[in-house]
Parts: sequence; C-alpha cells; structure tokens
Amino acid sequence: MTKLKSNIKYLIYSVLSYLSIMAYLHMYYHPILEYILIPIIISLLFIYYKKFSDHIKLDKIYQVFIFIMSFILVLGYSYEIESTASLFFGSIPVFIISILKVLGYYIFFKVLVNLILNFMHKPIYQEFKIVKKFSNHPFLYSFILLSIFYGIFLISYYPGVINYDNANQIKEMLGLHTRYLDAINPISDSTLTNFNPILHTVLLGGLFKIGYLIGNVNFGLFLYTLLQLIIVISIYSYAISYTFKNTKSKIIPIIILLIACITPTLGYYSITAVKDTLYTAFLLLFTIRIYDYIKSDYITKKDYVILFLVSMLVILFRNNGIYIVLLTLPFLLYKNKLPIIILTVLVFVSNYSFNNILLPTLGVSGTSIREMLSIPFQQTARLAEINPDAFTKEQQVIIGNVLDYDNLAYDYNEDLSDPVKNKYNKDATNEDLIKYFGVWFDGLIHHPFIYIDATINNITSYFYPFESSWKVYHKLNPKLPEAGFDYHYNSLSSMRNAMHDYEVIFEYSPLGIILNMGVITYLSILAFLMLINKNKYYIFLIPNIISILFCVLSPANTYYRYIYPSLVIMLFTFPLIKYQLELTKQKVK
Repeated sequence: MTKLKSNIKYLIYSVLSYLSIMAYLHMYYHPILEYILIPIIISLLFIYYKKFSDHIKLDKIYQVFIFIMSFILVLGYSYEIESTASLFFGSIPVFIISILKVLGYYIFFKVLVNLILNFMHKPIYQEFKIVKKFSNHPFLYSFILLSIFYGIFLISYYPGVINYDNANQIKEMLGLHTRYLDAINPISDSTLTNFNPILHTVLLGGLFKIGYLIGNVNFGLFLYTLLQLIIVISIYSYAISYTFKNTKSKIIPIIILLIACITPTLGYYSITAVKDTLYTAFLLLFTIRIYDYIKSDYITKKDYVILFLVSMLVILFRNNGIYIVLLTLPFLLYKNKLPIIILTVLVFVSNYSFNNILLPTLGVSGTSIREMLSIPFQQTARLAEINPDAFTKEQQVIIGNVLDYDNLAYDYNEDLSDPVKNKYNKDATNEDLIKYFGVWFDGLIHHPFIYIDATINNITSYFYPFESSWKVYHKLNPKLPEAGFDYHYNSLSSMRNAMHDYEVIFEYSPLGIILNMGVITYLSILAFLMLINKNKYYIFLIPNIISILFCVLSPANTYYRYIYPSLVIMLFTFPLIKYQLELTKQKVK
C-alpha cells in the first residue's frame, strides 16, 4: 500500500510538472515534442529519481532558489504575452492557475536540482586510454583540436565577421565621422572615442588600416581575426589544461574540450570582431587566476603581477570590466590583506589614470552618461506611452531637456533602450539631470507598476528560457561596403550556409540547451549557491554573477553577446566546480 501511494504521488508530480511546462512549450516546438517526447522525458526523470537517485535533503537556500525560479518562469510567460503581470495576477482564477503552475515547476526543478547535485557530488575517477594520451600535452592537444574546429569558421567566413560597432570602430581609426561623435561634445578634432574600449578599437582599426594602406582591407581584417582567434584558443586551451591538472575527474575536462569544439556559437564568436570575444577570454583567464589564488598555499610576487595584468586586460577590453575586478578582489582579503589592498588600489589608480588622464591627453573623447541610464530612461518612456497625461507641462519640459519628449512614447521599445537613449541631449547639464530624476522619482511614487513592467520587459530573456533569441553574427555587415571599403566574404557561400544550418540545428539538439540564455543564468546562480556555504571557492564565481547583473542593467533584452561571458565561464570552469563539490562530499563522509 505504501508503494502504491508513493507511485501515485510521483505520478501526480510528473503530471503537474508536465502541464506546467506544456503551458509554454506549445508556442515554440513541434507537437511530437509536446505530446510524446516531453511526457516520456519527464516520466523517465521521475522514475530515475525515485528508483536510483540519492534523495538529498535540499538546504533552504536551494528551496528558495527553486521557488523564485519557478515564480519567474510563470511570471515571464505573462510578460512575454501581455508585457504585464496580468496573466499571473489578473483575476482570482488566473492567480490560482498560476500558483498551480508555480507548484508544478517547483516539483520538477526540485527533482532536477536533486539529480544535478547527485551528479556533481559523484566522483568520476575511471581511467581511459584517451586520458593517458591527453595527460602528456593537455594544452597542445587542446590548442590543435580547437584550431581545427574554429579554423573551419575562419575559412568559411574569411576575413572575419563584424557588427555595426566594429564598422564604426574601424571608421574611427580611419578618421571618419561616426554616430558616437553625435552623442558627445568631443574634446578634440580626433574621431577616436572610448564608447568601445579604445584598446580594442586601435587593435581592430589599426590592423584593418594596414590592409587599407596596402590596398587589401580584407587582409587587414584577417590579421585582426587571426590574432583574436589565437588569443581565444590559447586561453581556452589553458583553461582545459588547468582544469585537467587540478581536478581528479580527468575525463571531464576532455569532455568539455569536445563540447567547446562542436559548439558552433563558440566557433562563430572566435572569428567575430565584437569586443565581447576578447573580453570574455580575458574574463575566463581572470576567473581561473582567482581560483588559483584561493587554491595556492603560497602566493608569489609573480602571481600578484599576473593577477594585476589579467585584471587590467579585463578592464581595458570592456568599459564596465572595472566593476567586476573591483567587486571581486576584496573577497580575497581573507588570505593576504596588504598585497590585495595594494593590488586593488593599483587597479583603481591605473584605470582612473588611463581614462581620465592618458586618453584626454591623447585627444580621445569619453563616453556619454546616457550609457548608464537605460533603466530610468525606459521607465520614463513607458510611462509616457502608457499614460500620456502622467506628466505635467512643466515635467514634460524638464524631461525634454534630457530626452526627446515629443517622440518619447513613439521611440519606446520594451526590449531595447537605444531608440530612447540615443536621443539623449548631449548638452544636458548636471542641473538638468537632477531635475529629471526628480520627475522620474515622482513617476516611481505614483506609477510603480509601470516602472516595474518597463524593467522586467527589458530583461526577461535573461531569466525566461522559453524566449527565443538570435545567437551569432553571420551576415556580412553592410556598413563598410557602404562607406566604400571592399570588405567581402570569400566565394564559399555554400560552406557558410552549411555552417549556419549547423548552428541552428545544434541549438535545438539536447546539448544545445547550454546555449539558452535563461538556462545559462540559472545554472550560473545554482553553481554559485552550491559553493557559497561550502568554502571560499565561491569567490571565483563572483565575476560570473556580476556578469549576470550586467545583463539586468543592459540596454537590450535578448542580446546574446551580453550573456556570452557567462556561457564561456560556466563551460570551462565546470570541472573546477564539480571537483570542489566532490571534495566537499568526501569531507562530509
């Protein structure tokens, strides 16, 4: 009788989980998946959990996380359909149904997290022939294998892929006017700005200019792409080699290497000139160096120098990289206070000197404060669209001194702040901004839910896994050809089509789930929670958590390159996370 009750309980759990998930999947996937494969997968998941898994009693921190995640998924559906919370809180019947969906998700994710913890705590120490061969030269083998796979992308898309920002960076280096100059009052006649990290602009534009001077701009861009590819592959290979040498589950780093090879998103970004590619590689290197600092019993001066240099690379290749470094380093004070304090001060002073002394001296203009104000600007714009009478004539004038009030409601895009943000008045004074925030605060007091809706709509894709998004750049950007430069792909169009088809197919494969923006976010948070109460090793995941926070503060929803650093960090540091959890389990025993 007890066994029958248990079976009935798990049947109810699986049905409730299925109904919760199906409420969303039917919008995206084929009926065969919805009515056949998903029920089978969920049933097998619960059967495996009941029969074979160790039932771990989840700490409260996991239970709270699972509940919040379940709540967000149900709420996210409402925002995707209605752009408000009406499909969650709209009426009593709707609210009751929503709570049942939350319960279904909670049950499903509780089982899933339990299975994940089982896997993460279980050592895999078997010897394989491939491990013995790989152990001789892990860096070299990784470098060769990644070069082969990513090299296919470079051959297919010679001389490399660029986006609109890259086109403007190149034009800056060639002395041409760009939209960045329209957003600021330049400090000199130079066309260079720091809207994109100036070091990246000089590197990309400088190598392109070499090609331009010899009459072959494609060759110039190829030089940059090749350099970037070598740096990225070298750092990825170092990460594989490091995890292989510093974990006991030797097969795991090799599996990660194979996944990195066949994942087309990584291949595309390796030959795409966006600043995020090199920044992500340097951030991964920074993350591993933080881990190494925590692991090492003795820290040499050389280690501190390397950590400083890597920190500066993170900062120099992403303008907001300074926040990741300065918010991470203080957590290392538990070990050696004085060296870390000195290192932190050096990083701060170096960054300040670079941006506030060196660049102005060289005539390089800075960025606009508008880049930091996406959230309040979006909230103001949504209020103007939803309730045009919310602002008095005087308040409209105040807003108009900062933004284009007359077109504010028209420009509002719930997924992208650029249409509103880009019309920021570059001549606005500090007094204008202070008055604007007074009006903004008044709107917050009187229309808080409109503000909340504006913010949630701008970040849903980073937490809602059922929302689709583009992932890679692959089309030839037209801006350079329009400016008269002979930038073009080679004649291998059929090969490029095949590569892009592969990218689309991979996204819908079982392994493709690792590319989902919402999944990346939740796995990042879960990994952090796994370590936070165990030992100091949670510190090395802080850069990733801050990267997730940057997505929340970003100007765009469903913008994959913002979540890309978290994908890379989670993939390449997975062996280290698993190893620490294995050690924790052994200590408990």
